Parts: sequence; C-alpha cells; structure tokens
Amino acid sequence: MTRDEYLAQLRALLTGRTPPDELERIVAYYTEYFDEAGPAGEARVVQELGTPAELVGRILGANRVRETPAERTPPTRGSGHSSLWKVLLAICAAPIAIPLIIAAVIVVLALAFVVVCVVAGVAIGGVVAIGVGIVTAWSGFSVLFSAGMATMMFFCGMGMLSSGVGLLMIAGSFALGGLCFRAMAGALNRWLMRREARV
Repeated sequence: MTRDEYLAQLRALLTGRTPPDELERIVAYYTEYFDEAGPAGEARVVQELGTPAELVGRILGANRVRETPAERTPPTRGSGHSSLWKVLLAICAAPIAIPLIIAAVIVVLALAFVVVCVVAGVAIGGVVAIGVGIVTAWSGFSVLFSAGMATMMFFCGMGMLSSGVGLLMIAGSFALGGLCFRAMAGALNRWLMRREARV
C-alpha cells in the first residue's frame, strides 16, 4: 500500500467519526510522519502503523473499525450523556414551562369563549329583532280599523325593517362564526406545522 492510498483510506475511515478540524489535524500528522520517513521508508511506516482500520481503532479508542467507508455504521446521535442532559433540562424547565402552557391554554379557551359569546349574542339579537318585527307588524294590522291606514303601514313597515335587521344579524353571526373558526383552525394548523418542522 502506498503512502497516498494509506492516507486516503485513513481520511475515509475518520470522516464522520471526528470533527472536520480534528480530521485535518490527524491526517496532517500522519502525512508528516510519512514525509519524514521518505519514499524508501513508506513500507516500514505502513508496517509500523498497521492497517488504516487498526490505526483508526487506536485513534478513536474503538476495538474494531470496519474496513470500508460503505460498511461503516454512522455515529449514533444522542449518547447516554446527551439524553441525561435533556431529562435534567426538562425537569428544570418544568416549573416555568407548565404554568406558561396552562396560561396559554386558558387564554385560548377564554378567547374561544368570547368569540362564542359574541356570535351567540349577535344571533340571539337577530332572533329578538325578528320577534319584535313580527309583533310590530301584527300590531300594525290590529290597529287598521281603529287608527287608520297610515298607522298600520307605519307599524308594518317598522316590523318588516326590524325583521330584516334580525335576519341580517343572524346571517352576520353565522359569517362571523365561520370566519373566527377558520382563523383559529388556520392558526392551530400553522402552530402544528412549525412544531413538526422543528422535530
């Protein structure tokens, strides 16, 4: 095995197992080691160092390193120490995070309650306006013989106006409810998409 082949295999076996700056430092060290031995001492250096896999095993402190980069298992993410730190961080953050989550849920529920109350109030107002309109129109017909035609037409007109406003209020409450529902569903969807993107 030539010096260049040896160093290429060494680099391939260390790639992904060490940080890039550490990889360059190790390859530069062994390149210098070969340079000091010269072309005549390449075989002696290869015999002294062993195979690139054995050398990487000594460098990384591993018992066995696979010969080819394709057979290498990627370094595992999240060692036991990392998981322990995540658990400790979660425990320490819980006294702050739990009240914040509860407060956010309460605010969302309060906002939903306010929206439902406003929509229901407008709808109930529309129903009341229609009822008042019907009663007013009926009153207009009842005064036809006692108060005259002009009074009857006034009461009937006011009754129809009140009923029309009531119908508009009911239609507006449905439109307002749909708009608020779509806005809250869109906000929830965007929040879930951001959470999935983070994961």
